[in-house]
Amino acid sequence: MKKHRYITADDESDILKYLEEWKTGRYGKKLNWGILDKAFGFSRQALSGNKNIYDAYIETKEKLKEANTEIDALSDIAKENKELKTELSKANKKIHEYEQKYIRWQVNAMAKGVSVEALNKAVDPSIKEELRKRAQDN
Repeated sequence: MKKHRYITADDESDILKYLEEWKTGRYGKKLNWGILDKAFGFSRQALSGNKNIYDAYIETKEKLKEANTEIDALSDIAKENKELKTELSKANKKIHEYEQKYIRWQVNAMAKGVSVEALNKAVDPSIKEELRKRAQDN
């Protein structure tokens, strides 16, 4: 694979193009010097010793990290959304059960001669509530 002892301008150009393709995620999410070594036949030291290649490598790694972070964030949001939908479904089911219970109690109370108005009448506060209210007012 290695054509020359040193990285030539053509080699550098090819490596930089390869790194640009990596930024798109085309070759995966993980990039390391070993991958470049295998692809072009130059050692990690030779590759990282070239300023342009080193800068492009670092830029590509950062781009891949950002993409992974965004994917992880979207995954977390999707998971949270699913959990919230499940929770909402359970809450709606519970509300429906309480509505059915209220209707059942209304019908049973009316059968015993208790009106809906009597059921909905406000309850007088307890002695403890009255004492707390007086203590707060003073």
